Amino acid sequence: MKYIKIYNDLKKAILRREVAPHSPVPSEKALTIKYHVSRITAKRALNELEQAGLIERIQGKGSFVKEHGRLKSHQILLVLPFSGNNDLGNYVAGIQQVLKDTTWNLLSMTNNEFLNLNLAQIGKNYAGIIYYPQNLSLEIPHLLELYLHQIPIILLDQTISNSLIPSVISDNVGGGYLACQHLIEQHYQKIAFYSTSHFELDFSGSVAERFLGYVKALRKNEQFSFHSLDSFQIIKNEKKLVAWIKEKKIDSIIAENDVTAFRLLSLFQEKEIKVPEQVGLIGFDNLPITRFAHPQLSSIGQDFIRLGTEAINLLLQQINNPQLIFNKQVTVPVQLIKRASTCGGK
Repeated sequence: MKYIKIYNDLKKAILRREVAPHSPVPSEKALTIKYHVSRITAKRALNELEQAGLIERIQGKGSFVKEHGRLKSHQILLVLPFSGNNDLGNYVAGIQQVLKDTTWNLLSMTNNEFLNLNLAQIGKNYAGIIYYPQNLSLEIPHLLELYLHQIPIILLDQTISNSLIPSVISDNVGGGYLACQHLIEQHYQKIAFYSTSHFELDFSGSVAERFLGYVKALRKNEQFSFHSLDSFQIIKNEKKLVAWIKEKKIDSIIAENDVTAFRLLSLFQEKEIKVPEQVGLIGFDNLPITRFAHPQLSSIGQDFIRLGTEAINLLLQQINNPQLIFNKQVTVPVQLIKRASTCGGK
């Protein structure tokens, strides 16, 4: 769409500061002439810039670039529990798409490294932070301290209930529902959910949401008898896990993520349990290991690039308006990826 090109061109110019704060941006009429578009198209582009917090429109005067708050740095920080491993989600690609050809610099560090920084260092060195929690319950006090000091921050993957901190997450409930519904459609009868994390303690986080989506699908299909395996059965006593599956006649398992699904697949192959003929298996995240496994693993795919894009766009809104108070949560759809590991139901 033509308005998107106008929006992107002006956005990059603003972020590069080719158009200084408080300076006017081209009028609707000027944009119609330059881009050979209708006035409606030009107006829509300016409206989008206003919604993104990049400009302000003053009746009778025109549109003007908003100040980047108390901007001291052009560095944006991405905090992840893992370092240099895109197998766990290539959020960087989405972020870099937005920041390309601008003066913003993206840096990254681990949660442990970040938690060793003091507020003065963070405020001085970084314009804003995209933060992927490692243990949200323990990190909340630190995150709220950042919020109170008006340091722009966006959460990735998790959200704080009734949060003042904006977040970008995948539709994990929808993903759990899709996984379970797929197994039901493949005629599996006894569907279990497997997790190595004890989400049942407070039912918070992405794994809990996936489990609730699984329960939702069971209820819709009137399969009220569900099974949830405990982590110790794979970590400490694999024989007990295999015996449990055989005793309960479990014929399919939804794993909390692809790494866990891959471990289960290896265990089943060692114990001569055929996948998918005897046990169907599906995970979450659509990591590369799902395609290299034999059989290839079905998975619920997250759109990591869009997650990164949504996160950086929300962060830029905060940077442009530090006084902005909002608890917006963006939920990005997931996708069912069907592969050989779930094609054996009776």
